[in-house]
Parts: sequence; structure tokens; C-alpha cells
Amino acid sequence: MNNLLKFQLYNLFKQKSFYICMIFVLSFSSLSVFAPSLISSITHTKAETITSNKALLMMLTPDQFDLLLAIFIALFLSLDISNDTLKNIVARGFSRKRIFISKFIASYIGITITFIVGFILAYIVTIIGGGKIVGLNSNVIIKLFAFYFGIIGLASVYGLVSTIIAKSSGSLVACILINFFVPIGLTVADSILKIKQDLSISNFWIANVTNNKPLISILISLIYIIITIIVGLSVSNKKEIK
Repeated sequence: MNNLLKFQLYNLFKQKSFYICMIFVLSFSSLSVFAPSLISSITHTKAETITSNKALLMMLTPDQFDLLLAIFIALFLSLDISNDTLKNIVARGFSRKRIFISKFIASYIGITITFIVGFILAYIVTIIGGGKIVGLNSNVIIKLFAFYFGIIGLASVYGLVSTIIAKSSGSLVACILINFFVPIGLTVADSILKIKQDLSISNFWIANVTNNKPLISILISLIYIIITIIVGLSVSNKKEIK
């Protein structure tokens, strides 16, 4: 298993899409922190002072990761199919179960690295933007955990879709369509059914899970992660290797 995980991590770190998606995610999230100051300078109004805690919560939300995460996961999870290397991996005695698990672990490691880099960058952005560095409090810490598990849950959903479709082009299209249309569809359902905001169906979609209280958000994310891994293992074991 260790050798297989090393192989998947090797694929991860040599894949350009990983670095491109990381750069874009962190660039756009940094811009979201700078935006209020830019707008205030244009409109000649006084901007609220950004604190490091606020920068963290603005930069590390699942919303910042969603679309680019869909692209990265779709390309990475279907890499061995696209490169026609899956047969060779299986021929070396690795089970499909281990291959699937190693892919998911490698993708989680890539996301964790991006999250940590984003965490550090939030402090740098705060300093550059003339903000104030403040200590982490329990409220911010639990929210960051909720954000992290929400992002991992998102990756798990896109990973399951990519496992089912297998081909990179199809996986990429499917993940992007899910990214756009599932939130819209659930919002429409909420409107039609006239559901109250607290019980909104759309809040249970993994991309919107952090709209709930942090502990509930973490619980829902863990449910998504567990279900997608169980279903993904079943799908990968039954899939024919061509």
C-alpha cells in the first residue's frame, strides 16, 4: 500500500493541473481579501480593517475551492485511465480497492497542502493589505475545521463521479455540471417547496454545508465522505479494466 501511495503522490506532484488549480484558488481567495480595500480606494470611502481571522475565513471557504477542485479531482482521479497505466498497476498485484483508496488519500493530501498554504497566505495577505494580525479563537478554529471537512467532502463527491465515469473528459464535464447545476436545482426546490432557511435543502448539499452550524457542517461532511468512499469502493471493484 505504501508503494502504491507513493506512486499516486508522485503522479500528483508531477501533474501541472495540481499546481495550476492551487495557484488559481489561492490567487482568487487572496483577491477576495483585497477587494474591499480596492473598492474603498476607488469610492473614497473608509474600508473596514481586515484581521487575520477574517482573512482566514474569507480565503478558506469551500466556495473558493469548489470549481477548481472539480477540475483538479476529475483530472487526477482519471489519470491512470487516460495514461492507460491502470492495467499495469493491477498486473503488479495491487487490488482495485487499494488503488481507489490510494487515489483518494493522495487527493486529500494535495487538498490539505493547498489548505495549509492558504492558511499561511492569509496572514501574509493581511500584512500586505495593512490589516491586523490577531490570535485564533475557538470560534474561528471550529469554522476552519468545518471548512476543511467541507472541502474534503466536495473532493469525495467529485472523486466518486470521476470513479464512475473514469475517462478524464467525461469526468471533467460531469464535475463542472454538478458544480453549476446542483446548487441551482436545490435552490429552486427550496423556493418551490417554500422551505424555511434553517431547513433549506440546499444547505445539505456539500458545497453549501458550511451554511449550517460548524459541528453540523462537520457531521454532514463526514457523512458525505463515508458514503462516497463506500460507494466508490463498490464501483471500482465492479468496473471492468479495458
